[in-house]
Amino acid sequence: GSKYVKHARWVEIWQECMRDPTISPSGVHVQAIKDRSSETGTEVGGAALQRAVSETLKYSVKPSDMTNDPDWFLELTRQSHKRRFVATGGVLKKVLRVDEETDSDLVKRGGAEEGEDDGSRLAFNWREVERRYRRAPNGDKPAR
Repeated sequence: GSKYVKHARWVEIWQECMRDPTISPSGVHVQAIKDRSSETGTEVGGAALQRAVSETLKYSVKPSDMTNDPDWFLELTRQSHKRRFVATGGVLKKVLRVDEETDSDLVKRGGAEEGEDDGSRLAFNWREVERRYRRAPNGDKPAR
């Protein structure tokens, strides 16, 4: 359609953003967001668009990060299995931005409050066989 950006222009944009003129057209894959039930590719409604954007947001790891270090990628996969993450950037960063904190938001008001940090720490170790963290009392730090 006349309202879509042509593939050649997408390639130019990626080359500019990545400052890499060697990015090939076959390396840039762009698709319009479509409602799953719609095969015609017509404009999607609010709920369908929200689902599509949510689906797109989960791809926050660069492909090069996945292939450069297989051990790192396997560890990322283990740690993020069955978890949901949201990472936003570009246009979505502006739209989904949480109100920015100011210095006054970070200032503690009043005197010492209950629950102040006394410096004590509890230690946990990853148990590969159990695939979970377990308490490691020998690594605990006592209160100051």
